[in-house]
Amino acid sequence: MESSSSNSPDVCTRTRRQEVVADLGQRALETDDLEALLDEAADALTEGLAVERAAVLEFRTADEALLRAGAGWRAGLVGSATVPASADTLVGEVLRCKEPFLVEDVRGEERVHSPELFADHGVVGGIGVRIGSAEEPWGVLGAYATDARSFIPHDASFVESVAAVLGTAIENRRSRRQFEDTYGRISDAFFALDEDWEFTYLNERAHELINPDDRELVGRNVWETFSSALERQFKPKYERAMTETETVTFEEYYPEPLDSWFEVRAYPSETGLSVYFRDVTDRKERERELELFRTLLDHSNDVVLVIESETGRILDANETACRRLGYDRDELLALAVPDIERRFADVEAWRDHVEDVALEDAVTIEGVHERKDGTTYPAEVNVSYVGVDDGYMIAVARDITDRRRRERRLRQSQQQYRTLAENVPNGIVTLFDDDLRYTLAAGRTFDTLPVSATEIEGQPVQEVWPDGIGRSLEGAFRAALGGESREVELEYADREWVVHVVPITDGDGDVFGGMTIAQDITERKERERQLRMRERRLSTLIENVPGMVYRCKTERGWPMTFVSDACEALTGYDPDVLESGELSWGEDVMVESDRERLWETVNQQAAKGEPFSETYRIETADGDVRWVRDRGRALFDEEGAVIDVEGIIADITDRKRLEERLKERRRQLEASNERLEQFAYAASHDLQEPLRMVTSYLGLIEERYAEALDEDGEEFIAYAVDGAERMREMIDGLLEYSRVETQGEPFEPVALEDVLEDVLADLQLRIEESGAEITTGTLPRVRGDGSQLRQVLQNLLENAITYSGEKPPRVHVDADRRGAEWTISVSDEGIGIDPEDQHRVFQVFDRLHSAEEYEGTGIGLALCQRIVERHDGEIAVDSEPGEGSTFTITLPAADEPE
Repeated sequence: MESSSSNSPDVCTRTRRQEVVADLGQRALETDDLEALLDEAADALTEGLAVERAAVLEFRTADEALLRAGAGWRAGLVGSATVPASADTLVGEVLRCKEPFLVEDVRGEERVHSPELFADHGVVGGIGVRIGSAEEPWGVLGAYATDARSFIPHDASFVESVAAVLGTAIENRRSRRQFEDTYGRISDAFFALDEDWEFTYLNERAHELINPDDRELVGRNVWETFSSALERQFKPKYERAMTETETVTFEEYYPEPLDSWFEVRAYPSETGLSVYFRDVTDRKERERELELFRTLLDHSNDVVLVIESETGRILDANETACRRLGYDRDELLALAVPDIERRFADVEAWRDHVEDVALEDAVTIEGVHERKDGTTYPAEVNVSYVGVDDGYMIAVARDITDRRRRERRLRQSQQQYRTLAENVPNGIVTLFDDDLRYTLAAGRTFDTLPVSATEIEGQPVQEVWPDGIGRSLEGAFRAALGGESREVELEYADREWVVHVVPITDGDGDVFGGMTIAQDITERKERERQLRMRERRLSTLIENVPGMVYRCKTERGWPMTFVSDACEALTGYDPDVLESGELSWGEDVMVESDRERLWETVNQQAAKGEPFSETYRIETADGDVRWVRDRGRALFDEEGAVIDVEGIIADITDRKRLEERLKERRRQLEASNERLEQFAYAASHDLQEPLRMVTSYLGLIEERYAEALDEDGEEFIAYAVDGAERMREMIDGLLEYSRVETQGEPFEPVALEDVLEDVLADLQLRIEESGAEITTGTLPRVRGDGSQLRQVLQNLLENAITYSGEKPPRVHVDADRRGAEWTISVSDEGIGIDPEDQHRVFQVFDRLHSAEEYEGTGIGLALCQRIVERHDGEIAVDSEPGEGSTFTITLPAADEPE
């Protein structure tokens, strides 16, 4: 057995040790950092005594001590590892002895045994000295060797001197803390309470933490001021300190408005209670985040290990690691990486791997993990190097058993797919694995592309194609691996393609890869674009038709083959339910008593080859009964047989209701008004039907006698038809003019912004065709009939567009408040109106231009004037020829909503 020194160390050694003790003593006086002092003491022992290990052990309980500081221990143990301190251990024996405890070789000692921590680190012998007094020992300072050696008294004296320095430093720190606890620390908040729980003093920090509103708290009751404290630990803890005259320490949360966690120390005094506290919200949040992180790790489907770099020892593991490898936590933490990973035969092989990881920071490898029962499974492991302390590794391992199985199956079936792919005449076929890497690519279309099949195989999808295409395909590939089929349309190499992405499954239905079939659809897409353009044009026309456009079979139920979107507004049903046959127009929508009449009318008119017009009732999805007018015609095949019926069905419920109200009102009006109503009835029923007959028969003449008519005859018929049409429009306009008073709705607040938005939507087609630019200011809420006000704005905007001259229309709508009224203005830059003619524009049928110059009946502005007068307002025009016109109307203001 060798000795660490002679019986009498040389002068240099003694002098060096004295200098070390002196330096430590000076450091103890100068620094408040106890942790650094303890570390320096441990380093001093290993250097001064030439031993491998040194430990500063702090007693936590009577039988256990914490490795508070040290040198020569594995990473992660200092600050966390504990050792037993019972009488039969190296640590416990130090407390029993008054002198330093020396052990040459613990393996030959029967009275004491070495703790597991010491044995794991090869400790054989050493010197142990108590830190602190015998009555209240703080801990043990030890120097430990990994070989048997004799220590001399001067060695023990050196350790004892270092322990004395540490004991003094610890006692001084304890005294300072007691002083700070008594008088408060500058960084702590402090307040004092008297025996009635009233504040007598608060320092500045206390105001910052609990008095953000800077209230006067002195003299106020703490429980009344901070009532939420009654529901938490504050009140019982303070009362305990006061009644039992003992110091209490606790942590508690105070809710809004403070929303903070506090660490509190309350000291009783003769006059009340002294309370020191600090905000620990950030620490609590970090603790919560750490707990959440640990929970997430334990619930991860992957194995997560923390590994000591030097030895490969497993320092920490999540629950998945224990479950997958078959070990309990303690068993797993006693192992090293070579015990569970066959890739590493021993620790040396592991260290070679550590060097590779340290250079790259992180690497991904595939290996074979061995379970406790000896069985194995393949794993993909991502290993990262963390350069903290002595360095450690974090390994995240995933079981890839299923992936390996899928890869084998994919390889087995690749040849079959390759044969298919190479014979696809118009397209490309590829296979990919669950790494989104192409495993096969073939197809005759590759000849036309800037990339070849051989360049694709083996490459990830994102690296083969441009960014936008790669991202689109990656999403579809991942969906296929999840069992979903996808279809992606994209542009590449000046062509348009559709890529069908489908999963590939094995005999058990498990997905182990995917397949794509790409086809050139450039010509098809061009045809579709042309079709969509035609459909948009048709849709625009249909949308502007006042009613539901339809086409149906000539059967009793009138099964629909097409209905426009207006169906939902008319009936409450989605067009699909009628087109699919889920609902029958004739049997489910029409009122039963009207069905036979419509059937007879359509067939009679079809037999004559003429269009039909019929009014009947329908029942909507909400159960409401509505009146509709159905105008249509039969369609014939080449042999003259009726195959379909098409037409427009318009909602005339409001008109029916207006007619009913008109009848009721007619009975109440005076004789003069009764004549006007009679005219309205005649205009709507007696006058229009002859006009229709005139138009219809003129059409028949033009159709049947076209060859007999010369150019003048055709012109005369056109004049007659146009005149009849204009007469119908005039009659309709006059009818509308007569109904302003009788058919108007009750007044209510109306948002002109919304009314104008609806008008612009109705005029959208005219606006686009004319290139009109319509601007608006902020429009108000007024009191009136929303429907009639909509007529006024629409008429004024239509006139502004119509009379714009050769330039594109420029129209501005604005409003100005004048007392209890709003003045609404519509200004244009059109042809203008001569001041001498301005009064004529509001007269019925008085037109300033011929019908050949501008269409219209000459009743629009007269109708606007009558509507405005019904609202107790006025309408006027300000204009000069060639400089545009400004029409203004005054309307009563509506109270703004609260």
